[in-house]
Amino acid sequence: MTPEELQQIQAIIQAAVAPLATKREIQVLEVKLEQTEQTLRNEIRTEVQTSEQKLMEKLNKIELLAADYLDGQVQTTKRRLDQVEKILNITP
Repeated sequence: MTPEELQQIQAIIQAAVAPLATKREIQVLEVKLEQTEQTLRNEIRTEVQTSEQKLMEKLNKIELLAADYLDGQVQTTKRRLDQVEKILNITP
């Protein structure tokens, strides 16, 4: 066999093996893509849960502040009513 024939045979073999390497590379990339998708899903889920917790904490604080404010308004109104009753000499 001549060196040219060997080179031709080598080229034919490389051309035949190239699609196999490409399929393997595609499979590897698909696996990596699936892993990346799963990682992103987990990260997003974690971020959503963290955000929900923070929102719930803020809502609880707002509810407490609203309750405190309303309690203060009731106390102020009660004091005013007591003063009016005292002025008018109306005591229950």
